[in-house]
Amino acid sequence: MHGKLTQIQGIRAIAMLGIFIMHTSVWLSDDLGAFAKIVGRLGGSGVATFFMLSGFLLAYKNRMIPTIERKDIIKAAWQKASKLYVLYLITFVVVFISVWPTSARDWLRDAITAIFTLTMTQDFVPFVGIVNGFNVPAWFLSALFGIWIIIFMFPKMVNKMLRLSVGQSVGVLIAVMLAQESWMLLSKYCIAPLLSPKVYSWTYEWIVYYNPVICFSEYSVGVLLGRLCVQKQLPVKSQNLIAGITLFSVVAYAVMLMTDRSHVSVSKMIIAECFVCAGIIAVMSPRSIGYRILSMRMLVWFGNISGYFFLIHGATNFMLRVRVVNYIPKPMLFFVSFAISILLAVCADVLYTHKKHNTISIYNENS
Repeated sequence: MHGKLTQIQGIRAIAMLGIFIMHTSVWLSDDLGAFAKIVGRLGGSGVATFFMLSGFLLAYKNRMIPTIERKDIIKAAWQKASKLYVLYLITFVVVFISVWPTSARDWLRDAITAIFTLTMTQDFVPFVGIVNGFNVPAWFLSALFGIWIIIFMFPKMVNKMLRLSVGQSVGVLIAVMLAQESWMLLSKYCIAPLLSPKVYSWTYEWIVYYNPVICFSEYSVGVLLGRLCVQKQLPVKSQNLIAGITLFSVVAYAVMLMTDRSHVSVSKMIIAECFVCAGIIAVMSPRSIGYRILSMRMLVWFGNISGYFFLIHGATNFMLRVRVVNYIPKPMLFFVSFAISILLAVCADVLYTHKKHNTISIYNENS
């Protein structure tokens, strides 16, 4: 129905840069000061963007979900989510070696963790997915596995979203975001106070960010947005106006974070989704300014290899932190990690392209 959307690759590239900066911010300087609050939001916003883009492309390319037998759901979800499983395993091994167990207790813990990691189910278990999931960014694949399980369990629900009218899409989109916000409020004010201090940090993070159901809600926002964009496209002038307003709003929000004037941490998922939605709407026309910027060759190229880079940069960071951190100044490690991850991502891209004759991104299983 539609060709490849180069601006989506550009968005993917920017999101990946945000994730990388967040994961390596410890090497930028000893004290980021007020900027630390902005950097801390980049990772979560970037990952939410990837989930939304996957859902967006499902709807924009009108990929209807087939109805399959219950016994085949796990198999079908695995086929969708494991396209980069070999690279996933390689990064797992690298990280395992980097944090080599030194006691019987560590070996037992890591052996149990490895079972969930190898089966891409670590994100289903809070402690494993957050505290001891080896290559931490790889939780995304596990969450994606969970998303596809949900999709194949409820194909009629997903396909119904792919047939909604413009008005219906807007209504359901608002309903999903209201449900998300309600869950965040419930989690913060009702569930969080009941959690033990010993498990609070990782349990609460899983409840409001990591678990597959939350990730599916972000995916659904992308589906609904894709359905809207496939039916209606705003005039170029309107798209440029929205792009300008969105950029101004992002800067204003960043300033609020830096000056401690933002008290909406419970709404950070909704805020990120609104920015991404507005950004995508503003770059749909090839004649829009945003499209031209995001379709620049370098951004599209980086977006194409972002799936490989995502997995590799986590393993690279682990190795550098354990083996090299005492030999190279910390700020320099930021650039070393980026250079190594880029080089290995390019190699992975060449191998996968040669094998399958097209570039695959774990963020776009429908490309």
